[in-house]
Amino acid sequence: MFGENAACTPTVFRWEWSQEVKTSYHKKLITNSDLEMAGLLFLWLVMEAVCGTLREKRVALFSDNSPTVGWVRRLATKGSLVSAHLIRALALRLKLNSTCPLTPLHIAGEENSMTDIPSRSFGSNKKWHCKSNTELLTLFNSTFPLPGQTSWTVFQLTYAIGMRVTSVLRTTDFTLEEWRRLPKVGKIVGTAGPPMSGLWEWTLIYRTPRLPSASDSSQASQLGSGPDTTVEENKYKLAAYLAQSRPLDRRLLWPQIPTPQK
Repeated sequence: MFGENAACTPTVFRWEWSQEVKTSYHKKLITNSDLEMAGLLFLWLVMEAVCGTLREKRVALFSDNSPTVGWVRRLATKGSLVSAHLIRALALRLKLNSTCPLTPLHIAGEENSMTDIPSRSFGSNKKWHCKSNTELLTLFNSTFPLPGQTSWTVFQLTYAIGMRVTSVLRTTDFTLEEWRRLPKVGKIVGTAGPPMSGLWEWTLIYRTPRLPSASDSSQASQLGSGPDTTVEENKYKLAAYLAQSRPLDRRLLWPQIPTPQK
């Protein structure tokens, strides 16, 4: 999580799914897209806790899962009852915070290492395995050093909020009142780094972690593409989504002279 137009404390968090959730996934009772949608709900809850007020703020949520991006854009889905409930909870939290419409953006998986590291830090990838949040903070600071030698902040979700999201994945009935009044979301681990803004272009440095093969390099040369092109494409996508969420200009000015009443 990072700031662009408004300053925000650069924050990383993670949550390990319970064995019950993993079993439901392997039995195909829930899908990967359901888990991705739950991850974005977690992200929003962390933003509420870290950013303070989100009133009338423009918020972009990025994901490498196309169905999730489409669901967040429409705030609706017909394909998954689980994700429909997750979206319902997210929509309620947006309304309670008086936030501007969300800007969802798809980030290709191979360009998404900044998110892959915390999601794979529980042991599925040995080189990213972090036994503690302190190890996660050290790994993140060394892999994605922030400008000005500042530090990332690790946010630890509480068990209560984790179970609130997990209960939706378990298709447990819930009331909207449960999502109006939330338990404590979590806390910052250690010392919080300073709030920063203007980090969007900086993050694009880490959107191309995969080294191109000889054939990829040749094709990129022929098409005139490469890391710079990826950066420009992502900047264009973000600008386009932001433009869609802005109010249209009034074509005609309000009349300066009062209209006579008949």
